Amino acid sequence: MPLAQCRAPDCDATKLCKAHIIPQGFARPLSEADGHNKAVRAGGAKPANQPLGPFDFNILCSECDGKLGVFDEYAINFCGSLPASSAAPTGSFYRQSEFNGATFARAMLAILWRASISVREEWIEITLGKYESIIGNILFGLSNLPDFPEIEIALLRYASADHDARKFIFNPFRIRSGNLNVFSMGLGGFQVLAKIDQRPFHKEMRPYIVNASTSLIVPHVRFEETAEYAFFQSAAQADRRRKA
Repeated sequence: MPLAQCRAPDCDATKLCKAHIIPQGFARPLSEADGHNKAVRAGGAKPANQPLGPFDFNILCSECDGKLGVFDEYAINFCGSLPASSAAPTGSFYRQSEFNGATFARAMLAILWRASISVREEWIEITLGKYESIIGNILFGLSNLPDFPEIEIALLRYASADHDARKFIFNPFRIRSGNLNVFSMGLGGFQVLAKIDQRPFHKEMRPYIVNASTSLIVPHVRFEETAEYAFFQSAAQADRRRKA
């Protein structure tokens, strides 16, 4: 059987590392003082064990994993520096004056890209088609993100008086936003919408695209009103039925 090779563009390394699909740092700072993070997936919702983060030993060498880690660390540190948004009504705005949207967008694309190249069962439905190689080239500096308007990241900020939504991690899943091909995930208190589609985002979403943003102004959305929260409830109910 041939040795697995690093999936980064222009890398032929065969000594591969434990590459996390979702960086474990999104959970580490938030699980210590007041309760567990919740890892939410199709099979149920449960407290996340440390270190959190599904991984794959067969996708990246340590050097290439480290290159993506620069983007990961920015997003981890940015999200970790923010307080929870509580009792903010849907449609009100969350603001941060300093924000590197280009780096944050690449961090979200890195999660999608790692999921798409993984052969682990939990990521089998995350496929990027022709954009797998395009996004790989963007992440490793061989292409420029602004040259691909079909790839856009938009953010919404979860708000809740009853839950610290920063502690919920929703794995990426594909949704249909009108006619658009969009992936949604929840990390660090944000709903992340990644459009991989030649058609533009709907008009009402375009102001919240962060690809080139240097400050952050995004709308709050009540956590309990989201499809992610409904999915969490159904997953938690499934857990209870299995334990009954």
